[in-house]
Amino acid sequence: MESYMLLAQAIATAVVTFLLYELWCLRKKVRKLTKSPSLNSKVVVNKKYAPEPPGAWPIIGHLPLLVSAKQPHRAFAALAEKYGPAFMLRMGMSPMLIVSSREVAKECYTAKDHVFATRPVTTAGKLMAYDHSVMGFTPFGTYWREIRKIATVELFSARRIGMLKPVRQSEVSLWMKGLHEKWVHNGKSSVSVELKSQLEELTFNLLMQMVAGKRYYGSNVAKADEKMAGLFRHAVQQFNYHLGNSEMYDALPFMAWLDFKGDAKAMRNTQKDLDYIMQTWLDEHRVKADQMRGDAINNTRDFLDVLVMMEKTGQFSSAINDIDTTIKALAPTQLVAGVDSMANTMVWVLALLLNNPEMLAKAQDELDTKVGKDRLVEESDIPNLNYLQALLKETLRMYPVGPLLVPHEAMEDRHVVGTSCHVEPAYSSTHGPYNVTQNVWAEPDRFNLRGS
Repeated sequence: MESYMLLAQAIATAVVTFLLYELWCLRKKVRKLTKSPSLNSKVVVNKKYAPEPPGAWPIIGHLPLLVSAKQPHRAFAALAEKYGPAFMLRMGMSPMLIVSSREVAKECYTAKDHVFATRPVTTAGKLMAYDHSVMGFTPFGTYWREIRKIATVELFSARRIGMLKPVRQSEVSLWMKGLHEKWVHNGKSSVSVELKSQLEELTFNLLMQMVAGKRYYGSNVAKADEKMAGLFRHAVQQFNYHLGNSEMYDALPFMAWLDFKGDAKAMRNTQKDLDYIMQTWLDEHRVKADQMRGDAINNTRDFLDVLVMMEKTGQFSSAINDIDTTIKALAPTQLVAGVDSMANTMVWVLALLLNNPEMLAKAQDELDTKVGKDRLVEESDIPNLNYLQALLKETLRMYPVGPLLVPHEAMEDRHVVGTSCHVEPAYSSTHGPYNVTQNVWAEPDRFNLRGS
């Protein structure tokens, strides 16, 4: 018994000693960053420091500000009204540049996009995204250029998207048929439908068909596919949850090592689930590719087919060392990012239209005029549906899928609209803070197609 107590005391002493050492190192680094010329030159506006809101805590910086804010982009907008279009926050040990005006955002991401082209190293990217191999997490470099070229030329080209048009049409038709059957089964009378779950199933099937050629919801789905669908849906939900709750580990890296709440372990488990599913799909598509003959090779439809054919024909660059990981990292990007975002946006559009009958009537009138009542809407009709496009854009302005962009990292000292960013971690976030301010948009809190 005494030996166990001594062991426990030894472990506790070691942990406390480690924590005190880490805190001492962090405090020393804070003082160094605060006093060093490199930080003073990091963000300078007219030879002055970029504004920094008061209230930063030792070690943790402005993290309490984000924790207490239910809508961080609106909190940033309020700070921008007070401190200007570019101001600094300290997220633990990482200085963060918040960009909250169109002019500065354009300068950062258009005129000087090469300065902000890379991504910071994050806990979520390391533990859940094949060590930053998934698009959106990848740092700037040779690998980034290669997967960007693959995505642009092979996966998202106009030709490839056009080849998948029948898949999209088929899924939408099956979804509408399913809603019609609910009405028929209810005696051709009104029936309540939980629209959000229905739209999630639609977008899930759409993206699944485009990525892996599979349907996991609806009629004629095998039990094995239903089980895989449940596993994948849960993994996607966990991925998005941990992605939005990993800021603490990025601001205070030693927290991931200690893993008090078990988040790091949960992220690793999520990665294992996603990897199991991706590997299963990849193996199935390799078997399918071996059985293809003649024209079937040139008529591949889903993204995994394309990537496997690239592997078989030796089209991957020598810069890509692990082809399996690259394929598995490219495949789930659309699924992880697209399912919830597309469904949520469609729910908001419908909710806003139902609460604005005049706009609903105008949208219906446009469809009747430019499409007619004797056929379904085609993708080719979309450029002519100006009012419908305006509705969607206004919805995204008020309820953006991602109010804040994924952080970028400055790679060099560069003057940006009166602001200089150093190569050390200086994250710049935009898209959100400036679309809810009155100096940019008239009545920003109102659903209004007239705009500014």
